[in-house]
Amino acid sequence: EGDNCVFDGMIYRNGETFQPSCKYQCTCRDGQIGCLPRCNLDLLLPGPDCPFPRKVEVPGECCEKWICDPKDEVILGAYRQEATLGIDVSDSSANCIEQTTEWSACSKSCGMGFSTRVTNRNQQCEMVKQTRLCMIRPCENEEPADKKGKKCIRTKKSLKAVHFEYKNCTSLQTYKPRYCGLCSDGRCCTPHNTKTIQVEFRCPQGKVLKKPVMLINTCVCHNNCPQSNNAF
Repeated sequence: EGDNCVFDGMIYRNGETFQPSCKYQCTCRDGQIGCLPRCNLDLLLPGPDCPFPRKVEVPGECCEKWICDPKDEVILGAYRQEATLGIDVSDSSANCIEQTTEWSACSKSCGMGFSTRVTNRNQQCEMVKQTRLCMIRPCENEEPADKKGKKCIRTKKSLKAVHFEYKNCTSLQTYKPRYCGLCSDGRCCTPHNTKTIQVEFRCPQGKVLKKPVMLINTCVCHNNCPQSNNAF
């Protein structure tokens, strides 16, 4: 049985369908919420029989409907309607129920890895997968475990400025990132609070890439260790 979902203070069971508003139908799937619009999102383009289409609210109904203004509408109306000849992005964003998952655990316990999340924070309100680079600690010179074993070794900044490495690419700037230590009692030491920055990498043949990279603020010891990674 999958995880429950929480939306607007309400708890929904895995597989349960609900309507947060008349315009959307949502389903809880293993802790994540997916929503589909219940209103028709088609676009009515101008034509000989409908030179000035526009959307209007209908009393007593949830979804807006397209209507055709009279052909003899004043010319100012044509200028007003120019903005609706493409997909009405602002209207789509206004009706969008924002959904963003937490970043997943880093794929590697040391060295450069990646983590992912799913979000619809875009103009199309579509669920897309985002990826960022992450490094919990370097693979060399790992710190010894804390003698007390009650918490991670104090999160340390790199003593010297370093370049991030991604495949055969190197960051243009240097950084002093924080790393997580190790826990002596078998628990995992992983990032607790992070942020994401955009880093420019220079690759062979002079190509420059911009990639999102995780920066660690704080780390914590816990028992919920990432699967298939026993080195945290």
